[in-house]
Amino acid sequence: MDYTEFQDICVTAARALHADATEQDGRCSLTIDGIDVLVDLNEEVDALHCYIDLGTPSLHDRVEVCEQLLALNLHTHSNHHGTYAFEPGSARAIFCADLSDASTLNGDEFAEMLRYYVDQTEEARQVVGGIAAKSHGVVFTGELA
Repeated sequence: MDYTEFQDICVTAARALHADATEQDGRCSLTIDGIDVLVDLNEEVDALHCYIDLGTPSLHDRVEVCEQLLALNLHTHSNHHGTYAFEPGSARAIFCADLSDASTLNGDEFAEMLRYYVDQTEEARQVVGGIAAKSHGVVFTGELA
């Protein structure tokens, strides 16, 4: 996939998701249902790197949130093909996913993938916001599938 195809797929996905897509420094930025999503193109390996914003935990809750996100990584890594992490420059919690063979995707398929990632990270956003950790106990019970 080249940069022009990347721009086209982002615009098509944004239209399908009823979201705005903006380009900044070669990256595609979308807001899907109030959730910020950033997408980078890696032309060398024909992949799209997607970053779903989960929010910024309070300084007081950061360790607990980190533990919960690590548990989610263990529990969901084979299902979602992505990883929960912290963005080092801002301390924002994010979900990172790589979509290989980007040139085989069309805009509607890409939109479905982004929708899936936004929906599947809802629980993690609650953890980061302190909702799930305080109202439901622990997110991960230690039982492996």
